[in-house]
Amino acid sequence: MLVHRPSGTEDRLTEGLAPEAPEALEVPEGRLPRRPLGERIDVRVAVGIGVAWLVLPEIAAALEPTARHADPSWAVALGYGMNVLFLGMLVGLATRRRWGLVASLVGAMVMTAFSVACPTSGHHAWGLWWVAQMACVMALVAGSVWALRLPPVAETEVEAPRAA
Repeated sequence: MLVHRPSGTEDRLTEGLAPEAPEALEVPEGRLPRRPLGERIDVRVAVGIGVAWLVLPEIAAALEPTARHADPSWAVALGYGMNVLFLGMLVGLATRRRWGLVASLVGAMVMTAFSVACPTSGHHAWGLWWVAQMACVMALVAGSVWALRLPPVAETEVEAPRAA
């Protein structure tokens, strides 16, 4: 069977009229490009997020009133998982890798879920402490998101000359 081609549809590859391929990193407007998790981060960002994780959860825990009843076993298991996530985040931040920031964001989201579950499950009574605790965990979420949106750091940073 013969197929009739409309005019102007000749094989453009052989004529050199092929449309240009889009660039590999072309991203639709309003979206951030996906970056590798092994990408290096600025040392100040790593230290800042690490210090925030050492200070803010301690403040949040200090604000909690006495519990009405013991933690359920699933909460204890999630707590151990959170410790593993915290250790991984510290390793990622110490090596100045972007995956440490991702672990920070995941950990902050888990802490947010814990903070919401505490008074809603009856583990603690509602109170003003909860607002302050939510401010602490939301600061961790906001800091992690902010750090993930920062531009990449050059692989070879110029060191300042040392005085003799």
